[in-house]
Amino acid sequence: MAEKKIEIVSTRNAESEKPQKQPVSPFLRQLFAVSGVVMYMIGTGANIAYPGVLLEQLRRPDSAVRLTPDHESWIASILGLALISGILTAPFCLQKLGRRLTNQLSTLPTMGGWALLLTARSPEALLISRSLQGFGMGLQAACAPVSIAEYSAPKHRGVFLATIAFSFATGMLVAHVFGTILYWRTAAIACGSCYVISLILISLSPETPPYLASRGKFNECRKSFRWLRGYGDDSEKELEVLLNSQRKTVTNTPKVSKFKYYFDVIRKPEFYKPTFIMVCMFILFQVSGMTVVPSYTVPMMNEVTSGHIEAYTSMLMVDVVRFVSAIVACIVVNKLNRRTVLFLGIYISVISLFTTSILLYLRDFGYIPDPYKWTPVIPTLLYIFGKTLGILPIPWAIAGEIFPLAYRSLGSGISGLTLSLMFFVVVKTAPSSFSAIGVKGTFCIYGLCIAICGAFLFFLLPETNGKTLYEIECHFKGLKDKISRTDTCEKDRMLELEKVEEG
Repeated sequence: MAEKKIEIVSTRNAESEKPQKQPVSPFLRQLFAVSGVVMYMIGTGANIAYPGVLLEQLRRPDSAVRLTPDHESWIASILGLALISGILTAPFCLQKLGRRLTNQLSTLPTMGGWALLLTARSPEALLISRSLQGFGMGLQAACAPVSIAEYSAPKHRGVFLATIAFSFATGMLVAHVFGTILYWRTAAIACGSCYVISLILISLSPETPPYLASRGKFNECRKSFRWLRGYGDDSEKELEVLLNSQRKTVTNTPKVSKFKYYFDVIRKPEFYKPTFIMVCMFILFQVSGMTVVPSYTVPMMNEVTSGHIEAYTSMLMVDVVRFVSAIVACIVVNKLNRRTVLFLGIYISVISLFTTSILLYLRDFGYIPDPYKWTPVIPTLLYIFGKTLGILPIPWAIAGEIFPLAYRSLGSGISGLTLSLMFFVVVKTAPSSFSAIGVKGTFCIYGLCIAICGAFLFFLLPETNGKTLYEIECHFKGLKDKISRTDTCEKDRMLELEKVEEG
């Protein structure tokens, strides 16, 4: 009781502090905090795209490492398997070590993977290096959207989460550009340097306020929150809700067995609803060809263009379209509703994939004259635009917003596991799919899968744009059905304050 009274007194004293004038705006502070994660995701984009240039160079007669077709598919897809180990480790790290330290630790295996790749002399060494990269990516896949969402104010959260898509596109462009003009070992140095910069930036950033609050470190939470968000009225109200909701959790949570805890958690709608939504989102993410296209851009575009456009030129065309689309996505995600952007990307992708397939079939049957055999490249680039605009950024944006704080680590781990499994399955089967039914048949399958996932999400996905993380939690608890979300959250906040005062 004495400790609780001390905490209440310290809370009052802290809340009565006079606002301090900050020389740097809250937006720039938040931008700096998320920049370390953004640099890591640039490296992730490079990891995914690197096989697109690595495998092309290793097929040359003078290659330092000899690969079989089976080796090639494993080098491209083993990231998915390695991601699983990182994903399974992530919930523990996020819960026990925090967001900041997990981000820092995730850079170490990836840097080690790139260092090993520089000295690789055998297929086995390449596979080990890719596995190390995949393990670090698994840690970061669960941690990145959570970290960015917890660092960001609601009005900036959309654009900051959309930078994940921009980072992927940038990393893919970097890998393909350097891999085109440089030897693959030299290109690896450029790609691996992203993680060094990331580690430095992450080390200079604070821990996220929600994590500090969840661990009962309320004074540190208050300090971190105000460093990031300033002393505005809206941010002070949000801080007050955060502190008091977590104070109740920290002081009144009964000790139960792990089995009972997890059994109770999976029955809560605020856990199973967002988890199922994120599973659907990440299945959509992978079956859209998001990781297949960067890994197999050259053979894919060779078939699409029918050899009328040089292979590396078509690869860079795809990268430039993806990069520009990611910039557009950063703008529209913060201006439009999440659902609007997602389903716009789904519609464009499905129509473009089916159009490309029809044109390729028509070309194979001789209905397209020779001078126009390159025309399927137009809907293909439109498909790249659509999936980068909506299907790439929105799942990561939603992943950072949708889980309640208490279950954020567990929910991110489960949904991330789906992401990694689908990564492996889709990338590993892509070469055999291209060989058996061609790009046209594969595109038909992708278009159908996107349409099915989109139909599920149309009925399941709520709108999260402009809402605080606590308001989103209220939605999944069903409180919105009783009363408007603003009044509900305000009443919850007042009840929490009353309970603290009575204590």
